[in-house]
Amino acid sequence: MPKKFEETHAETESASQPSTTATDDLLDSLKGKYDSCLVTGFDKEGQLYMSSSISSLPMMHWTLNRSIFELGLFEKQSSQTQEAPASDVDTEASES
Repeated sequence: MPKKFEETHAETESASQPSTTATDDLLDSLKGKYDSCLVTGFDKEGQLYMSSSISSLPMMHWTLNRSIFELGLFEKQSSQTQEAPASDVDTEASES
């Protein structure tokens, strides 16, 4: 089963600026694990690069949208775990 975004993100989160070595290692570690993939990145000049094993443009578009959706869920779950849990105690209760 493919890794979830959280697992992949945790592996690559440690480097604030991805290096060529980290990028190559990541790509090498994923070989043979997926039936299809879409790769996006930036070259040394800052130009966007995109390549896909998916020949269907609508499927590529759906894949990108799904990735954005998963990223949004991950960010929401991360922010919820960092917030302090709400207290069940009524601090405004009148004193008797």
